[in-house]
Amino acid sequence: MRKLVILFLACMPFIAKAQDRVMVIADPHVLPLSVIAQEADFDTYMAKQRKMVDLSEPIWNALIDTALAYRPSLVLIPGDLTRDGEPEAHELVSSSLVRLQEAGIRTLVIPGNHDLPGSTWESLYSGTYENAVKDPDSHSFAVSPRTGLTVIGIDGSDGNAGTGKLSSSTLSWILAQADEAVAKGHMIIAMSHWQILEHFDQKSTLESSCRFKNADALRDSLMHHGVHLVLTGHFHVNSITTYRDTTGLTTDSLVEISTGSSITYPCPYRWLSIPYDRSEIRVQTDYIRSVDTISDLLTYSREWMRVHTANMLPAMALRAWGKVDSNWSKVEAKLASINMSYMASILYSFIPQTDEAKIDLVQRHLGPQAIELYLFHSEANENEHPEYGQLLADSVYAGMDNMMDEVFGLVVEMVPTLKILAKNMAQEPVQSIVEDITLRSSSYSDQTDDLHPVLRINAPWHEAIEHVGTTEKAMKMIHDGQLILRVGDRWYQANGQQIAQ
Repeated sequence: MRKLVILFLACMPFIAKAQDRVMVIADPHVLPLSVIAQEADFDTYMAKQRKMVDLSEPIWNALIDTALAYRPSLVLIPGDLTRDGEPEAHELVSSSLVRLQEAGIRTLVIPGNHDLPGSTWESLYSGTYENAVKDPDSHSFAVSPRTGLTVIGIDGSDGNAGTGKLSSSTLSWILAQADEAVAKGHMIIAMSHWQILEHFDQKSTLESSCRFKNADALRDSLMHHGVHLVLTGHFHVNSITTYRDTTGLTTDSLVEISTGSSITYPCPYRWLSIPYDRSEIRVQTDYIRSVDTISDLLTYSREWMRVHTANMLPAMALRAWGKVDSNWSKVEAKLASINMSYMASILYSFIPQTDEAKIDLVQRHLGPQAIELYLFHSEANENEHPEYGQLLADSVYAGMDNMMDEVFGLVVEMVPTLKILAKNMAQEPVQSIVEDITLRSSSYSDQTDDLHPVLRINAPWHEAIEHVGTTEKAMKMIHDGQLILRVGDRWYQANGQQIAQ
């Protein structure tokens, strides 16, 4: 027995090095308590926030203490380190990161839209650029902090915080760094503040500022240059999604791990465990559960979110009405198909004309449902509670029915097609959220555990097994471990049920 103990102790250094453990912190939005104390209108500011900025310093300190206690191989922070780029906030954050550096914990950061990086960014966060290659036109960088790993930081500010846009020169520089990493046989982790992928269907329509302006082109460029994993933040919700090349020309894919804000319910951060053979990534999601003044931060932050999400509803309501306007041509086409084109202008005249009336209508009929749906989405465990998710979705559809009854009165009963069109418009994002499935109407749909998955990066989504049949060209394929059959342009499950296109 004594020999076994000695052997185990002798092997401990090698066991400890069997994987790299990476800590991911997103959107801490730090504002020092000393600055808060000097802001006369801070309470008014907080009344309009879903972010718990008043707790940002103690939560940040808890994150730093966690990193020092568990000593990850690497800490990655994809932007919005500060509330609004305050010098005192940057000084607090950078001094904390120096503590990590002194403890031997490498930390890499990239600016977000709230950081206003300016000319002092690289001096404040010099640890990020140690032994790194820097883009001359932005704060983007490439560095190999661990064996077999390259991290590429993508600065989406294009010289100005808040744009979410890459210049052509910066994109070319990033792709060149990716090519060099691929040539070395490295796994690449890209890190950006703005999201690249859709995390639920129609998200870009409802929240256009979340993704890069040129997100689809950037996605394809990164995939085709060997980048298959990107870490993001910005939207404040834990979400993981995979995009697969739908052209069929390659088996390329891009996985995006978006981490929620540490000062927004449920106050998350993540651990990525990466084996030395770089074959997979294990994701673990943890939470800051208490700070000095609050013993149960989970409950406190949930109630804060419930109360303050109501402040987001007016802007969401106006975006939803904007979608009605942009899709009204579909209503006109549908009415024309049943010889009722004359009704289009009549129906449109019933729509409220002022922003105030539109907001009031949405808040009365959809406000509570929207808040519960947002809380559900923030918890990021949708596929663990499908029944509750569908109840929420159905309550949204019922609210829409009631709203349309109020707007159009008896006319809507004369044109039932209108309710069907409205529900179809809502179903795409709502069902995508509650089912946690992106591209849900296609054969490339993706559902991923958003909290604790094991991810194989750029693993083939399907492989051809054989061609079957003589009169029709058919192909059997494997899709996420399930046998499916393609006949012409149609896809079927093994039980014969057609997969929706």
